Amino acid sequence: MKKCFKIASRKFFSHFRYFAELPPNIDFDEEEYADLLLKCVEDNFDYTIEMYGTVPSKSHWEYKDLEVIID
Repeated sequence: MKKCFKIASRKFFSHFRYFAELPPNIDFDEEEYADLLLKCVEDNFDYTIEMYGTVPSKSHWEYKDLEVIID
């Protein structure tokens, strides 16, 4: 794995709070995939859902707007 791919994956996970599916072929272009992940973060839209079948984690969306009150 190249450094650019690792950084892009971390940024994607930090933004969406779930991991994107990898392309189905084992010898995919990591640079191109890293660019796609960074584009997803910049556009605030996950293109990997349609392209690679990523299933977003529901737990993040369920608890996203909850307030924590400590008494």
